[in-house]
Amino acid sequence: MNKEEIKPIIVPSYTEEKVSKKNFLKKYPFFLKNKKAKKKVERKSHVLRKTPMIMPFIDITDECIVMKKGYFMEIFQIMPHDLHSLTDNDITIKLLEKARFYRSFSSQHKVVGLNFPANTEKQRLYWERKKEKTTDPLRLRFINRKLFELEFLERERTNREFFLFIYAKSTQTLEDEKKQVVRGMRQSFPLQALTKEKKQDILFMMSNQNSKL
Repeated sequence: MNKEEIKPIIVPSYTEEKVSKKNFLKKYPFFLKNKKAKKKVERKSHVLRKTPMIMPFIDITDECIVMKKGYFMEIFQIMPHDLHSLTDNDITIKLLEKARFYRSFSSQHKVVGLNFPANTEKQRLYWERKKEKTTDPLRLRFINRKLFELEFLERERTNREFFLFIYAKSTQTLEDEKKQVVRGMRQSFPLQALTKEKKQDILFMMSNQNSKL
């Protein structure tokens, strides 16, 4: 091939072609796709910005939950009892103690029941430590079976847990009511304080009832 036959290939730039916008999008359709995807992302972020306007909560701390309209809220977990292991007299006594609490405590409150996933973290850590120290094939088979059962329970089974919500118009009033409910339910159904993470999980489940933790 002679050097004269070799001709340089000149790629025209976008400005030299002077194509219209319509022809440009037809020639390079990926620009249109990127533009549509960008619009979808912007629309989604715009919807998420409305969430603080809908939710009744402003802030959550270790002491309380700050709500709109000047209210404060606290959440306690109600420790249940195995009714099958109690006698009829024990059940009657606990019901009477609970009724006495409701007669003496007139502040705003409510009891909420939620289904939480079964937590088998401690059991799984125990068997995983056993697995690291075991070399016997028979024992390893038994340990793997236990780990499979615990993972299945955590994935498929839920526990019914009950919580007490109390409300007040000031932090000082809320502190007084917290002491009153803890003292009033000590004999019937004791209350357990919750961590900040647990409170967040409760509020998440109440606001997203079709979701799982």
